[in-house]
Amino acid sequence: MGAVERVRTVLDVGQRDFCFVDVLDCTELPPKRRVDDPGGAILLTVNGVALLDEDLYSTIELLWIFVAQLIGDYRRDGRAVTSFPDQSIDISLEPVPRKLLRITVAGKEFRRTSVAGEEELLSAIVTGGLEFFEKMTEVSGRNFSTAIRRLTGT
Repeated sequence: MGAVERVRTVLDVGQRDFCFVDVLDCTELPPKRRVDDPGGAILLTVNGVALLDEDLYSTIELLWIFVAQLIGDYRRDGRAVTSFPDQSIDISLEPVPRKLLRITVAGKEFRRTSVAGEEELLSAIVTGGLEFFEKMTEVSGRNFSTAIRRLTGT
């Protein structure tokens, strides 16, 4: 296995406590509990470092839209940063020598960072994002074509 694990998205389907289910296993959207639903998390581990996990719960549709913009900005500018839609947490991408890419997720009281091959990391994020947007289109009937274009660069 490479340095980057498969990027997954989990939705919170719990009625009171958090209960996460892989978005690919959903046949419908979970019932709304709050205005920011559906909530969930992106799971991203690079070289054994859990950069994104369930502890970084967010408004998942907006988070993936922001990540799609992050990827688009990186392709255009060679580095990029975005914030979580509902928390003071930043995700940044910056190149390092030998076609490597450093990803950092940082909040006020924590910082997680790792380095992987640029193509491997970008490909894993794009694949995870496409899986998310395609499943959300299927279960919600909404159109995410703009975010998909940003994510894929097409």
